[in-house]
Amino acid sequence: MSNVSQTESGKAWEYGLAKAFERQLRGKPPIKVNGPLTKSQKSFYRINPLERNKILRAACEAVDFMMAHDERLDNTDKIFIQSDMEGRHGDVRDIILDTHLAEVGISAKNRHNALKHSRLSDTIDFGQQWYRISCSEEYWSKVRPIFQRLQEYTEKGMKFSEITDKQDQIYLPILDAFIQETKRFADCKRMLRYLIGLHDFYKIIKENGTILIQSFNLGGTLKWGKKLPQPNRVIDCALKDRSKTTALMYMDEGWSLSFRIHNARSLVEPSVKFDVRLAGVPPVLTNHFITYDGD
Repeated sequence: MSNVSQTESGKAWEYGLAKAFERQLRGKPPIKVNGPLTKSQKSFYRINPLERNKILRAACEAVDFMMAHDERLDNTDKIFIQSDMEGRHGDVRDIILDTHLAEVGISAKNRHNALKHSRLSDTIDFGQQWYRISCSEEYWSKVRPIFQRLQEYTEKGMKFSEITDKQDQIYLPILDAFIQETKRFADCKRMLRYLIGLHDFYKIIKENGTILIQSFNLGGTLKWGKKLPQPNRVIDCALKDRSKTTALMYMDEGWSLSFRIHNARSLVEPSVKFDVRLAGVPPVLTNHFITYDGD
């Protein structure tokens, strides 16, 4: 792709999908003009015409499939792109098609399949955000000194690369505190819903020459895809083998999650981020692969 960031290429794919739905519905309704649409549109037109055509070809293939497998989409009254801010509250849907019967949500992914990039700090209560149980004093007593040290490094203008043994001194103790906290208190059903998405949705992932469509039908509201079982308990949460930056959480019903801790910027900040991904899914998750001309 032309010289655009991963974020911008994702926004371009988001815009391409919205335009493909609009075309399939013959422009009635048009995409609602709002801030997120303008942002995605700018990203789309930043890439070269050849890449734009590839995106639209892929988007049309995906939309043709969706229109054929969820009849509600024929009655769409409104198409709009959501703000990224919604994801912070657990709504991961990028595109909403408002029909007579319900909202149908699409999560658009371009060459990646991350769930969230949640941040941890000495003030962010991830337990309250993720599963409505506040983090314990034991957790705070372990992580606050580390984040206070990061604050001192921030005030000095240091880079993460300048921290000696950052994996042992920063990442590993935070990760260990997180592991112990989730093993003790996590409501895994609420956690999974927050990390995957509070609303049912279709995920459309574009790679170079292939599209993967998945149905995250946890609530049974989608017309295409089997209803997914929700987990009831955490079986285990532990460090990944030979890793000081990644934890794996195993739940019943076939669900597992990967949490990779990292710094978001080269300059030190008094916080860290998680790259959260699905490491395992129930075997009944409905998938559909499409190949298209990606050259």
